[in-house]
Amino acid sequence: MTIQPPISRRDFFKWIPLAALPMISKPLQKLTGFVQSGMPNIIVLVFDAWAAGHLPIYGYPRDTMPHLARFADHSLVYHHHISAGTFTATGAASLLTGLYPWDHRALHIRSGIQDSQIHHNLFNALRSSHHTLGYSQNKFADKFLYQFGDSIHTHPPQGTFNLQHLSTYDLPPFRKDGLIAFAAFEENIFYKVGDYDASLFLAPILRTASLYKRQLLNNNYMGQYPKGLPDSTELFLLGDLVEGTIATLDRIESPFTAYLHFYPPHWPYNPTAQFLKVFRTDNLHPDPKPAHPLSTGGYDQETLDSFREKYDAYLASWDEKLGRLFDYLEGSGLTDNSYIFITSDHGEMFERGISGHTTPLIYSPLVHIPLLVSEPGRTARKDIYTKTSSLDLLPTMAHLCGHALPAWAQGQLLPSLGGQPQPDRSIFTLDAKDNSAFRPLSEYSIALTKGHFRLTHYHYPGYESYEFYDLDLDPEERVDLYPSHPVAARHMQDELSETILSANLSFRP
Repeated sequence: MTIQPPISRRDFFKWIPLAALPMISKPLQKLTGFVQSGMPNIIVLVFDAWAAGHLPIYGYPRDTMPHLARFADHSLVYHHHISAGTFTATGAASLLTGLYPWDHRALHIRSGIQDSQIHHNLFNALRSSHHTLGYSQNKFADKFLYQFGDSIHTHPPQGTFNLQHLSTYDLPPFRKDGLIAFAAFEENIFYKVGDYDASLFLAPILRTASLYKRQLLNNNYMGQYPKGLPDSTELFLLGDLVEGTIATLDRIESPFTAYLHFYPPHWPYNPTAQFLKVFRTDNLHPDPKPAHPLSTGGYDQETLDSFREKYDAYLASWDEKLGRLFDYLEGSGLTDNSYIFITSDHGEMFERGISGHTTPLIYSPLVHIPLLVSEPGRTARKDIYTKTSSLDLLPTMAHLCGHALPAWAQGQLLPSLGGQPQPDRSIFTLDAKDNSAFRPLSEYSIALTKGHFRLTHYHYPGYESYEFYDLDLDPEERVDLYPSHPVAARHMQDELSETILSANLSFRP
C-alpha cells in the first residue's frame, strides 16, 4: 500500500485560492453579462398591500422590518411615493404599464388591461435588450402577465412556490390562453359568483378537497405558524417563497428584467411563532378617526388596533425571511450590476372603520407606499422627499437601460435616477370599482396630490363630496379644509374635473 505524504505547508497555502473558487464563481458569472453588454439588470420586488406608514425607515415606532432598514442603508429611499390605485388591479396595472387607471382600464379586481394598451408594458419596453421574467403570487395581478405573454420570456406559474396548487388557469393545457382560462374556468366554474356556486358539482368538490388539504397542512406547520399558514388562496411558507426566488434569480443570465410580485404582507396576517406576540404589549394605540360615510367595514378602534398588531407581526415575520434574500443579492454580485426596486401595488388601512383596502376611500395609508432603489456603486443611504408616482418606475427603468422613454408612459423619471424634483407636480389616484370598465367614468373616487395638498372627489349616486387636506400640517388627514377653504381648493378642483372630462372624452370602449 502506498502511503501519501502529508501535505506540505507550502502546498496548503497554494490550494486555498482553488478551494475558494466555487464561492466566488457565482458572483463572477453574474457580472459576466454586465461586463459584456454594459447593461444593468432590473429587479422589481413588489410586496402586496404594503403600507409605508408601518415601516421604521419612515418613522413608524414599531421595529417591523430591521432587515429592510439594513438594505435601505445603501439605497435611495423615497419618502412620498404614491400609488395610482388603492387595490391590486389598479395599482399593479399602473405600475406595469406606466398608465393611469382610466387609460389601462383594469378598474375591477377581475378586469384586465384593455386590448389597445396590452403592448404598453414594462417587459415590452426592455425585452429588446433584456431577458424578461414576470411572476406574481397574486392571481389578480398574474392575469396581466398572461396578457403581456408576447413580451415575457419566462413566466413561472402563480403557485410555483406554494405548498398547494388550486388554480386551473395556469395548468399546462391552458398556458397559451391563460387569461381566457382564468375567466372561463377559474372565475365561472370553480369558484363562487356572488352567493351562488358557479358550478353545482365542481365548485363544492374542489372546495371540500381544498379544505381537507389545508387542514392537514396547517396541522403540520402549527409549531411554526400558530395562526395558520400564510395564504394567497393557496397556502405557502415565507421561507419557501424566498428560497424559490433566489433559485429563480440564480438561473437567469444577465442582463435581465425580473418582476416578482409577492403576496405578503397581504391579509390574512399569519405571523410566525417567533413574532406572534412581539408587539402585543407595546401599547401602540393611534388616536381613533371618525368613520367615513362611505366606510364599509364598521370596525371599532379596538378591533382595528388588533388587526394592526397582527399586520405588523406578519411584516416582521416576512422581514426575517427577507434577510436571506438581501444577503443573496449582495453575495451574488447582483447589487453590483443591478437596479433593485422594492415597492408595493397599494397600502393597507386600519382606521375610519376600515381594515384592509376594499374600500372606495382614498387616504395616505392606502396610497402612500414604500419605494427603495439600490443602484450599482451606492454605499450610503439617500433620502428623497419630493413626491413621486408609481407610474414613474417604468420610464425610469427604460432610461437606466439606455432606451428611449416610452411615448405612452405617463410617469416621469425618478429624482436621482435621471429626473429632477418637481414640488408642484400633479399626481392622481383613482378608485372606480363600481364603474364598468367598458364605460366612461361616472362612479369613482379620485385624489389629486399636489405640493403639500390633497384634494379627493367622491362621486357616487347619492353621495357627492370633496375633501381637502394639508399633508404637511395634517399628515393624518384629520382636518378637512374644504368646508372652510373651498376657494383654496378651487384650482385643484378644476384640474380634477378637467382630468375626468379628458379621460371620458378620449375613452374608446
